[in-house]
Amino acid sequence: MRSALAALALMLASPAQAQAPAQVLPDGDCAGVYWDLTAAFASGDRVYLRVLVTRAGPGERSAAGVGYWIEPDGKQTRFQNGRGEGDFELADTGERVRIGSTRLELGGAAPAFEVDNDRRGVKLRLAFGAALPASPTPVFSGDPEVALLALGRPTRARGWHTGMTAPRELAGFATIVRTRHVACESDRSSQRFDVHGLAGSRPWLLVHERLADGGQRSWLGWLDARGALRARRPDAVALEDWHSDAAGTRVPQRLRLRGDGLRGSIAIDATQLSIDPLDALPRLVRMLYWFGAHPRRIWADAASELAADGPDALPRGAAIASFSFLRPPDDPNPARSSDSGG
Repeated sequence: MRSALAALALMLASPAQAQAPAQVLPDGDCAGVYWDLTAAFASGDRVYLRVLVTRAGPGERSAAGVGYWIEPDGKQTRFQNGRGEGDFELADTGERVRIGSTRLELGGAAPAFEVDNDRRGVKLRLAFGAALPASPTPVFSGDPEVALLALGRPTRARGWHTGMTAPRELAGFATIVRTRHVACESDRSSQRFDVHGLAGSRPWLLVHERLADGGQRSWLGWLDARGALRARRPDAVALEDWHSDAAGTRVPQRLRLRGDGLRGSIAIDATQLSIDPLDALPRLVRMLYWFGAHPRRIWADAASELAADGPDALPRGAAIASFSFLRPPDDPNPARSSDSGG
């Protein structure tokens, strides 16, 4: 009788265990997870931010939130918070991260990002409207693993910084991408290019990654006229017309897609923001988190001229390009493709 009850209990428990959400922060001495948010507003304001949690370095975990609010006149307001183990909050599922005055809320009916930092003189809240999809959209499997959480989500913001007489109310769109890695990210990835189309009802996203082993993987997703997500995987992305920006980092001026019925290119304009991610992080986390040799994160305006064979209509026009250089290779355009796109 006792064994029968035990078997019944196991049967009843199994479905719940199978449906339990996975831990968002992977195990591993150098494992980490981060959320990148890119937002563009009708006023011309932009917000770029990253919230990360890492196991790298001494201690069990560390966390940081780093971002920039860029106004139409080019004024940049940076905000950041960093904490060690025991001094920040992370929901196991990743639905909530709180690092001092920085809060990213992705679960529930009112997802939002907020920083309220009196010391740095910045108060910024982005509200993403209704609840996010229950399951993220896979972009790349393997390590690093990349997933899309929100694409061109209508977003309202309220922002204030030192020198302003009153807060500003903003309306626009935001995309949120999550990246998880088990090994040190710079051991797996050398370059990554995210291009965001955030105009109106037809948002899109291109993610192209050059891996440390010389492979590459690409994903292009967009919302069609009915609001359904469509996606293709280019066979390759050629990086053309490399030039040095003001910081001396060589960046491509054009991304040309090949394969899966895609044609056309994305033109990259002058660099808008270029940072050393080690300098952007708080001192504690800077010592713990490893980005690799000569890291750089760059944002620039872009314009898409992409088209697709068949009935799919690709959105065109203005976009925002985000480049992450972890380990720039000697050859900026390796020829070998990777089948690890997931």
